Amino acid sequence: MRTILLTILSLLCISCSQDIPYSKITGSTMGTTYSVILKSDTASPEAVYEDIETELKDINQLMSTYIPDSEINRFNSLKDDSCFHFSDKSWEVLVAAQKVYHATNGAFDITMGPLISRWGFNVEEYDEKVPTSVEVNSLLAKVGTNKLNYDFTNQCISKRLPEITINLSAIAKGYGVDRVAHIVEQHGVFDYLVEIGGETKAKGRNPSSTVWRVAVENPSSLSQREMLVVGLTDTSIATSGDYRNYYTVDGKRFSHTIDPETGYPVEHTLSSVSVIHSQNMYADAYATAFSVMGVERSLELANRLDLPVFIVEHSNKQDEEANTHSNDQFGSYILTH
Repeated sequence: MRTILLTILSLLCISCSQDIPYSKITGSTMGTTYSVILKSDTASPEAVYEDIETELKDINQLMSTYIPDSEINRFNSLKDDSCFHFSDKSWEVLVAAQKVYHATNGAFDITMGPLISRWGFNVEEYDEKVPTSVEVNSLLAKVGTNKLNYDFTNQCISKRLPEITINLSAIAKGYGVDRVAHIVEQHGVFDYLVEIGGETKAKGRNPSSTVWRVAVENPSSLSQREMLVVGLTDTSIATSGDYRNYYTVDGKRFSHTIDPETGYPVEHTLSSVSVIHSQNMYADAYATAFSVMGVERSLELANRLDLPVFIVEHSNKQDEEANTHSNDQFGSYILTH
C-alpha cells in the first residue's frame, strides 16, 4: 500500500431502473483502485464518497507498511517482548489472519514479509540473485505466525522473536472491501457493488434488477479476457494467483507466492484461485492460502470448510486451454448466460 490522494474520478448516474438512479464512485487506495456502484435514491453519493475516503485513509494509517508511523509499523519496530495493544480494526484483521493460519496449517502467514522481500517481490528493483539455502533457512527461522503471542483479553500481541514483523497486504484489501460495504449500508443503501483491486462484494440487485455479474479473468489471456461470470448477491469474491507476478532466472520460473513451510516459491500448477465468502477479508486470505497449497489440497480444504472455490491450472502450451476445477458450492454461482 502507499499513501496517495484519494480523488473521485467519476460520479454519475450509470443506469436508471424505474427512474431510480445508480451512481458510480471511483478512486485510489492501497496501491490500486476502487469502485462502488450503488443505488442512490436514498443517499447522497458525494456524502458516501467522503465517508469512504475517511475509512480507507484510516485503514491505511493502521495497516500500511509504507506509512512509517502506521500502527503495524509501530508494532514491527518493537525490539522487546512487550504486548502491543491494537485498535479494534487492526485487531479484527489480526484475529482473522490467525484463524486462517490455523485452518490452513500455516499456508496463510502474515509474517512472511522478509522472505517475500528477499525473493524480490517487495522492492521496485531486484537483481534477481536467487537466495541460497542458507539465507532461506535463516529467514525461515525468523517468520511464523506461531511466533506471535495473541493476548485476547487485552487485545494485544507480543513477539517471541524481536525480528518478527507483520504484513497484512494479503488480507487488508479484503477488509477494505468489507468496511466500504459497511459505510455504504450506513447510508441506507442495500443495493451495491464494492470492488478494490479486483476483490469484490455485492448486495441486493444491480441496475437491471438482477444479481450482480462479476467476471473471473482467464489467467492465460493477456487481454484480461473473462473465463466465466458469477452472479453475486449478499456475498463476495476474491482471486489470487501468480500469473502476473513472477520472474525467470536461467530459464527457471519463480512465482511471487512463497510457501511458508519451505521458504521457496511454489512450484505446483495452480495459476489462480477464486474464493467466495460472505466476508471479503476471509475470501482474500483463503485465496492467498490456496495459492500456496496447490490444486488438490485446496479443493480438499475448501470442501471441508464448505467454501466455494474455482481454480485454474498453468497451461504448458500457449494455445492450450487451461484446466479448471471447481466444487459444487462454487458451481451454484456460475451464470450460463
